[in-house]
Amino acid sequence: MRDDKPDRVLGWDMLRGLCALAVAVYHLLYWQDVAALHTLGSYGVYLFFVLSGASLAYNYQGKLADAGDAWRFLATRWLRLAPLFLLACLLFLALLAWRNGQWADRLPLRLALNASFGFGVYDPVLWALPVGGWSLGIEFVYYLAFPLLLPLLARRTRWLPVFAALAVMQWFWIQRTAGSADGYSASAVAYHQVPAFAAYFFGGCVIGAARRARGGQWPAWAGMACWLAVALLLLALNPAAAGDELLGARGAGLFAACFAAVYASGQVRIGERLAPLAGWLGDITYGCYLLHPLFFFGFTWMVWPRLSDVGIAQAGAMVHALVFAAVLAATCAAAAASERWFEAPLRRRGRRWLGRRPAAAASVAHIDAASISS
Repeated sequence: MRDDKPDRVLGWDMLRGLCALAVAVYHLLYWQDVAALHTLGSYGVYLFFVLSGASLAYNYQGKLADAGDAWRFLATRWLRLAPLFLLACLLFLALLAWRNGQWADRLPLRLALNASFGFGVYDPVLWALPVGGWSLGIEFVYYLAFPLLLPLLARRTRWLPVFAALAVMQWFWIQRTAGSADGYSASAVAYHQVPAFAAYFFGGCVIGAARRARGGQWPAWAGMACWLAVALLLLALNPAAAGDELLGARGAGLFAACFAAVYASGQVRIGERLAPLAGWLGDITYGCYLLHPLFFFGFTWMVWPRLSDVGIAQAGAMVHALVFAAVLAATCAAAAASERWFEAPLRRRGRRWLGRRPAAAASVAHIDAASISS
């Protein structure tokens, strides 16, 4: 049913699935003008970067010995992201063309950048076609650097100064963009670049290497407490203005909380009763992240105008609740179907084509997120 591997860390699956749902909840509430839970939208994605680094380091430590291994790693990661991402690109382009009566500008260039994930190098927010796709372009840039990062994880004297440098760079990047006098809204495109999240990814790599060296045996209740605490912290520290969740003590505390949550989730031992739920959450993560905007805008652009003369934001609370529940349910169902019948079969064929041995083809689940892929 799922292409499970012995190295799959179900605690990380649980967290990544909850993050994908958190991002979807943020969007569905925000787009309907019900609530603005900025911390869910921002840190739901940032946790994906940490989870991505942790999963990759955990699964690939000691397996990228030469250039051929590095090439197969990059090809495998592209095969993991590209099928559903490209489908989402085409569906969103069709929705935009139907709504606007014309195709997007510079379409050949946009398609080339999205097919290669090259848009991650420069202004990902402007060039990514699917909503939220910016993070996947940035994620792929980190994939390019990952084979070079692996040797740094062997010793603290190597990874600690690198992480410290990346954290300082990230802090300065935030201050000069989101924290500038222009404000977050005017600086959002400048902020969403590779340097803004590099410390998250590399810090995740450190956690993954540590998890590989020392397996986790925390009871399931500790994981439940961790996930509940993260949710409450995000809600308690949600600011009134977008971007403020990145700044000051609030930003520093949530930055640290991301690493604590991923470390703790990797230490949790998921028993047989929770394993199906954790696996399901891991399986739907990528699809949930990419597909919920398509369901929402497909409904609000194509169906809702035929039902009402007012915008969806002006509809009543009952309508908002029904749209929220229906879109979330449809998204989860479609994500599960995509993983089972579309993405997983393509991954298996891709691995056979690349000639990968089963032992070296461990499932790497993340978000790429929300980095969000598995």
